[in-house]
Amino acid sequence: CIFVASLQSFVLLSKITSVDNDVNTDSNKILKSLSSQPNNNAATAIRTQQKKHSLYCHITQRQRMEKIRHFLCNGWNESDRLIQVEESHMHDPDVIWVTSEFKDIAPLVNASMQLRLERHGKRFTDNLSQHELDDIDPGWKIFIYDISDNGIGNGWLWNVNNTISPMVGCKRINFLTRTAQKGRHMMKWVNELKSGKNPSISMSLAKPVNFTNIFEEEKLNPACASVQRLSFHVREDIKRAIDDYMEKKHNYNSSIAHGSSQDDSDLSYTIAHLSRPIDVRTFWNEEACNTRCSLRNFVSDSVSQMAVKHPEIKINTDIAGYIRGRGRRRVHRAYIRGMLGTKIIVLAQRDKWEDHLRLDEALLSGALVLHDPQTYWPHKMIDGINFVVYHNITDLESKMLYYLNPINDKERMAIGQRGRELALNHHRLWHQAERVLLNDMSYHNEYGLYNKPWMNGEYLPSFYQ
Repeated sequence: CIFVASLQSFVLLSKITSVDNDVNTDSNKILKSLSSQPNNNAATAIRTQQKKHSLYCHITQRQRMEKIRHFLCNGWNESDRLIQVEESHMHDPDVIWVTSEFKDIAPLVNASMQLRLERHGKRFTDNLSQHELDDIDPGWKIFIYDISDNGIGNGWLWNVNNTISPMVGCKRINFLTRTAQKGRHMMKWVNELKSGKNPSISMSLAKPVNFTNIFEEEKLNPACASVQRLSFHVREDIKRAIDDYMEKKHNYNSSIAHGSSQDDSDLSYTIAHLSRPIDVRTFWNEEACNTRCSLRNFVSDSVSQMAVKHPEIKINTDIAGYIRGRGRRRVHRAYIRGMLGTKIIVLAQRDKWEDHLRLDEALLSGALVLHDPQTYWPHKMIDGINFVVYHNITDLESKMLYYLNPINDKERMAIGQRGRELALNHHRLWHQAERVLLNDMSYHNEYGLYNKPWMNGEYLPSFYQ
C-alpha cells in the first residue's frame, strides 16, 4: 500500500561563480512557459466546475490554546475544491480528515469506523481483512500531518501500524511531513570555515529520507497509502498586515482589488517597485538565538561586516518585531514596515532542519530573497526566477552587489514581483491542501518522496518542469 514516487528536484547545488547580465537559456525557457500558461481567471472558472471535497480538521483543545490552527486548517474556505465541514458531518462516507495528532485521533477513528461498519451491516468482530476494511467507505481518507521542525522519528510508523491501520485498513491513511530529509549539519560547515578550511556546503546539507527502507528495516506491514512532503505556507495574518500597510501608507485599497488576478498582479507590481531605503536586511542576529543558529548567525554577521567593506550599501541586521513563538502568533508593524522598506532580504535556516515561515513572509514583501541551499524547495520555487540561492559567503556578496547595481534594478524587482506572485498563487494553505489531499496526479513527481540513491552520491540538478 505504500506509494513512494520519484522526485524531480530543483536546482540546488549548481556552481554559480558570477551572475551574467543575460538570463540563461534555461531561465528563458521557464519564463516563456510560465507566460504561456492560461490566465488565473480562466483557470479559476475551470476549477469552480470541479467536484468539491469535504474536509474535516481535527484540532485538540491543547492545539487551540497554542493557536496552532493557522498552521493546519485556516484558509480552506478560500479553496474552490475543498469545503470544511463541522463535526456533525465528520462521519460522512467521503469526508477527508486532517490531523496532527496520533494518540488523540485513534479513539475517534475507532468510533467513526464502527459507525461506518454498521452502515454496511458489518462489525469489528467479523475479523475483516485489511482489504475488506479498505473497501468500507473508500472515499474516507485520513491525512496525518507532522508539522514539527525536527520530525517525530519513526514512532509514527509503529503507532499507525499497530493502532490505526488494524482498525481502518492502510489505503486511507496518509502521512505528511516537513521532515523528508535528514543529516543537515550546518554547524559543522560554519566551524570549518571559521577554522580556515574551505569546505563545500553540499557536504553539510540534508539528504532525502528513504521511507521505503524505513518500512523494511522496521519490519512493518504496509501502514499507510502514501508518505508526502509538506512545506510551510503563507501566513494569512502577514498578508493582511501587508494589505493594511499598503492601504494606509500608499492609499491602495486592497479590499476593492481583491478577487481579480489582474488586480493582485498590479498590487504585486506596486509592492515590488516601492521605494526601499534599506539595501540589505537579515532580520536576525546572534542576540536573538544561540541554539542551532550557527549558520543563521554566521550569515547575519557576514552581511554586517560587508557594510565595512562596502560603506555605500545600507545594511541592517536588527530584529524587527517579535521573534520565536510570539512571532509565529502575532504580527508586528515594524516587521512589515522593515520588509517593505528593504531591497534584498537575506535568509538562512536553522542548522539541523529545513523550511521556515520566514521564506514566504519575505516573498510576500516583494523584496528579492537571497536564500541558503536546501534539499527540497517549496512548490514551483526556481533559483533565478522567483528567488536566488547563494552557495557560500563569497557567492552571497557577489549576488548582493550584482542586484544592488542600478543597472540591474529592473531584474531585481522582477524577481521580487514573481516571488510575491508565487506565494500568493501557489503557497497558500489551501493550495498545498489541494495538491496533497486530493492526490492530484500532476503533482506526484514533486510531492512524492524520492526513494532511489542519488547518482554517484551527488544531487541530480534539474529545473522544475
